[in-house]
Amino acid sequence: MKKSLILAALAFASVTTSFAQAPATTTTQLPTHSVLHRGKQHKTPEQSADHHTAMLTKKLSLTAEQQPKVRQILLAQAQEAQAIKAKYPAADQRQAMHQEMKAGRAKYQQQLQGVLTADQQGKLAALKQEHHKGEHGGKTKMKS
Repeated sequence: MKKSLILAALAFASVTTSFAQAPATTTTQLPTHSVLHRGKQHKTPEQSADHHTAMLTKKLSLTAEQQPKVRQILLAQAQEAQAIKAKYPAADQRQAMHQEMKAGRAKYQQQLQGVLTADQQGKLAALKQEHHKGEHGGKTKMKS
């Protein structure tokens, strides 16, 4: 009987110590494919280009010939935007960053216009206007 109690106690002790020695802390790893900022998950340039190409394919009815060209333009734009953001990390440099981003967007929009048909260019302009209204609720800010 003593042997049984001792064996049971040893078995219980070994089970509890094995649970107690489970990994002490589990570290949460941030995703390597994107960056988190203010609770939002930002895509890599490749993911962004793929997402926007798919969206434009659907909204503008891009042809199979246009899709890789549009993706390449969008990828270059996203990579440049990422480099500009890295170049201006401080909040007080935000205005300079926005100016450089604006110039980059204009450059890539011109390249995009060269790939799109006139009908697609009109649809894209309408999408931009719709997006702009959505950001600002269709209202303009009034200075007091």
